[in-house]
Amino acid sequence: MVKQRVGNTALGAAACRLIEQYQPEDIRLFHDPLVKDLIGAPIRVLMQFASMRNLTIQQMDAITPGIYGVQISRTRFIDDVVQEALSQGIEQVVILGAGLDTRPYRLAGMERARVFEVDLPSVQAEKKEKLQHHFGHLPEHVTFLPIDFDTQSVEAAFTGTAFDSASPTVFVWEGVTQYLTEEAVSQTLAFVGTSAPGSVLVFTYVLKSLIERRSSLPGADKMMDRVAKQGAPWIFGLEPESLTSFLEPFHLRLLADVGSAEYQAHYFKPKKREIVVSEMERIAHTTVPNKEDIHGTHSK
Repeated sequence: MVKQRVGNTALGAAACRLIEQYQPEDIRLFHDPLVKDLIGAPIRVLMQFASMRNLTIQQMDAITPGIYGVQISRTRFIDDVVQEALSQGIEQVVILGAGLDTRPYRLAGMERARVFEVDLPSVQAEKKEKLQHHFGHLPEHVTFLPIDFDTQSVEAAFTGTAFDSASPTVFVWEGVTQYLTEEAVSQTLAFVGTSAPGSVLVFTYVLKSLIERRSSLPGADKMMDRVAKQGAPWIFGLEPESLTSFLEPFHLRLLADVGSAEYQAHYFKPKKREIVVSEMERIAHTTVPNKEDIHGTHSK
């Protein structure tokens, strides 16, 4: 039951993406024409009304200010990372804890990539049914791999599949790490760190201060209480100042660590949008360096 509730948190992220689709095109952060069909009729119908969209955002921000803002910001940032990777010739994409992620079906160039969606079997079953209904078939470039991150290793999930460990890969891990044990997070990072040099991993993380209930951010404890009450508690977090050292044993090099300030500067201010973005969640953009780079770094 708990695992199912964790899978269901994907619905909240998808609802934010759907609400964003009603923004005027010139200020909208991204285009996601598929999300409405994955969410289902009740929410899809309600979100057609501006009053319901505004109420939904207000209800989110009543828990912790800026939840909607951080959800749509991370979608745009990860979109940009994936598209940059594809433009540089990476032809393999892995989406860890894919949920209702629509990137394999909406980002330009994805149709030419080998894509793996990794998630709980129950989440995948419902998603595949909706994709089948939308497209009339399951897109051939996507492979669905079932996994429970807390009890199965990512390495085992990929054993015997078409995944090419010698091919540079872009890994997306969005909205997942906070639900996992540190051991499960470490096992996944270790797998990614053994992938081909030039591979990219972009993942979200919540601040460790939230997990330890010592955060001064507005609504921090209220958010922790809510997710625990919903049966999907947050149990893992990181702090920006320790991110580089945390990643080093997994042979992952930090390229960027972004949050509210960066989102405001790059996405909202240029579009003259005034929106609150929570600081409780950030994104790490990392790469797998080649062996020469690793040795060079250690020798300094």
